[in-house]
Amino acid sequence: MVIEQAKEILKDIFGYSSFRPMQEKVIEAALNKKDCLVLMPTGGGKSICFQIPALALSGVTIVVSPLIALMKDQVEALKVNGVSAEYLNSSLSEQEQSVIIERLHKGDIKLLYVSPEKMNSESFYYIMLQVNVNLIAIDEAHCISSWGHDFRPDYKKLGYLKKQFKDVPIMALTATADPLTQNDIAIQLRLSKPKIFKDSFSRPNIFIEARPAYKRKEVILDFIQEREDESGIVYCLSKKNTEDLSRFLRSNGVSSGFYHAGMDPSLRNRVQNDFINDRIKVVCATIAFGMGIDKSNVRWVIHHNLPKNIEGYYQEIGRSGRDGMPAHALLFYGYQDYKVLSSFNEESERKVILNARLDRMLHFAESNHCRRKLLLNYFGEWTMDNCGECDNCKGSPSLFDGTVLAQKALSAVARLRGRLPKELLPKVMTGDRTPDVVAGGFDVIKTFGAGADVSGDDWERIVNQLVSLGYLKVEYQLGSILALTPLSDKVLFEGKTVMLHRLNEKIKRAKKVTRKKQITASSFDQEKGLFERLRQLRRSMAVEQGVPPYILFSDATLSEMVERRPTNEWEMKDISGVGNTKWERYGQAFVDEILAFMQQKNKKAVPVYMKTLELYKQGLSPEVIAARAGVNIITVYSHLATLFEKGEEVDIEQYVMPYELTEIEKIVQRNPGFSLQEIFEATNRQIPHHIIRLSMSLLKKRR
Repeated sequence: MVIEQAKEILKDIFGYSSFRPMQEKVIEAALNKKDCLVLMPTGGGKSICFQIPALALSGVTIVVSPLIALMKDQVEALKVNGVSAEYLNSSLSEQEQSVIIERLHKGDIKLLYVSPEKMNSESFYYIMLQVNVNLIAIDEAHCISSWGHDFRPDYKKLGYLKKQFKDVPIMALTATADPLTQNDIAIQLRLSKPKIFKDSFSRPNIFIEARPAYKRKEVILDFIQEREDESGIVYCLSKKNTEDLSRFLRSNGVSSGFYHAGMDPSLRNRVQNDFINDRIKVVCATIAFGMGIDKSNVRWVIHHNLPKNIEGYYQEIGRSGRDGMPAHALLFYGYQDYKVLSSFNEESERKVILNARLDRMLHFAESNHCRRKLLLNYFGEWTMDNCGECDNCKGSPSLFDGTVLAQKALSAVARLRGRLPKELLPKVMTGDRTPDVVAGGFDVIKTFGAGADVSGDDWERIVNQLVSLGYLKVEYQLGSILALTPLSDKVLFEGKTVMLHRLNEKIKRAKKVTRKKQITASSFDQEKGLFERLRQLRRSMAVEQGVPPYILFSDATLSEMVERRPTNEWEMKDISGVGNTKWERYGQAFVDEILAFMQQKNKKAVPVYMKTLELYKQGLSPEVIAARAGVNIITVYSHLATLFEKGEEVDIEQYVMPYELTEIEKIVQRNPGFSLQEIFEATNRQIPHHIIRLSMSLLKKRR
């Protein structure tokens, strides 16, 4: 029954009929008071995992979030859905914070977002002792680990929570953590026998592409001009790059702004607000931008320079396509970027791990292998399958059968049983007895010198490929020791083929990769007019509400409206993302816009249900009407229900048995927000959809 309540909340509040993969299991664990570590890709629905338990349980859920903008965005989205949510951070005055704390004590708040600094303060600790905390959710949990790519000392202090609030479950969530960081999160937060949930890191809706850094400005301009109606982010390495590129784009007619840490905070906020409210289409930014933005309709992300690690790169490209619709990630790379980033690492105590991650990023950019496969293996989601949808899969990579070479390298690692550092494997393969090799006893194994016919430089390239492809992994916490993976056995014992780059050829890149045309928000043909009208309506209503447009409805929800064209409350509530509150506040306006568009498309045409009325008045049965009009009989019943609601003299009660109406009325009274499909399920699939539709119209008229 508990998970059934969660499903009701999902539909009534958020407007979705079913959970995404993994969400239901996470929510069930949280409702059963279990600690959880949740790994889901950006846009995978992490927030729902703690928002639904917050609404299902008595008390308040405390959410730790690293950025003010992110808190504000999520709280606004919850309020639009009718949820009592607030945030506490340094952007609020003392008086504003006092009002929120007073409401917290009264039990008026279901979700409270706080910064890690606030969570670690003595004053807030005493507040938590005085209220009923049902769950603590720690978003962006990778920030707690010194192995992670975005370590923050204030997160490290959150380890006290489990000690002080033993009976309160903790949910740690992240979209970017390699296996080493995942383990460290659980240790640092002192989670008690945590349930670990790993969703796939794959984002199949994002097309991934990398190109050498040649004529970047011109290529970026062409890329954007081909997508003039779409929003996107260009990440740059330096503040100067952001300003220069934004100026160049504006001079060529692109509405853009720049964003970096050296700007006045008020100017930064203005650019961010202009972007999330669709007043500008493009932001050229340093990596300081984007983490606090939940904007679902970002259609592309460009990296003007090589990122410093794969975790950051993955997180940044994940800011596109959050609504599940097609998106594009374009990366430019060059050795000069690598040198600059490497120099930044020189002064760090974490120099070794930072350089290792930078190397992996460069290998990813230069690789001829499937990019999605490289990303998944990096995060420990071992796979040998190609995605078929990245630039390398679409191109013609120059590869050769390197199975024998791979078997030799894997055999050496297996024989040395977790003692061989990564940098020494090429020396072992070529039979080079250096002092380090001899001291480790690495020269006495059977495979020592087994690859002497290949140069040491080529063996370095082979080892890097084997690591990138997931056949080997590096245990950084043990001193960069090599270890086998689940894919290793497939090569050593199952005869799986390993394809490698040709070692003596420079990797070639096509000048441009043409992607198969897909239906996207900006490429509707006949439907583009309606989509634009709905988008303009969304924008005008968002301006009135003072919230970003995507918080009202995502592009994916608008696209579904265009495809299905709902013309009444029940049809609109069957659209993903339309819950009870959103229907009450915005639904009818969108229905009216759809009806107006349909009538204007052919001014001579009358609504299709009027044809049904004409035939009905001739005394014809629904079956005959369906045959005459050339439509499905279910459509005829829907037309009759609509006509009845509009006051036409149509006797729909004759088609509904009294016991059917009674049963449906009981279901609706218990679950007022149920959709037609949910009512159908509640009747154990015994009462057909068209009878439910007619019954809903009868009950609506009674009220």
